[in-house]
Amino acid sequence: MNSLKLISEGNGFGIASVENFQNFAGKAFVKDILGTTGMEISFGTLGEGEAVPFLHKHKQNEEVYIILRGEGIFSLDGNDYPVKAGDVIRVEPEVSRGNRNTGSEPLTYVCIQAKAGSLEQYTMTDGVILE
Repeated sequence: MNSLKLISEGNGFGIASVENFQNFAGKAFVKDILGTTGMEISFGTLGEGEAVPFLHKHKQNEEVYIILRGEGIFSLDGNDYPVKAGDVIRVEPEVSRGNRNTGSEPLTYVCIQAKAGSLEQYTMTDGVILE
């Protein structure tokens, strides 16, 4: 299993890497290494035939899953939805969720988690162009 490793940090920033991403296995949490304060991001991989061993919900956080590689099934409130590389799934806190790999290669994804309803600004309203 590869892990997320801190490469560099400075005043107000950090850079981390999942070394050899093509062979990444398991789960790695960005908050643990970069100390994020407004979101959680994780990398996850399920091998052929593997599944997250439980359904879960959240108290406050919505999640967005970005499928990077492979194919599988997302179970959302008791319904199964096929997913593949390139798909993006948003899940509100109260929706039960779980996922499993149905393909012959690893199912690799990024999960971004943030408090539902907390987005007050985004790129076009929060960004400041410096010249």
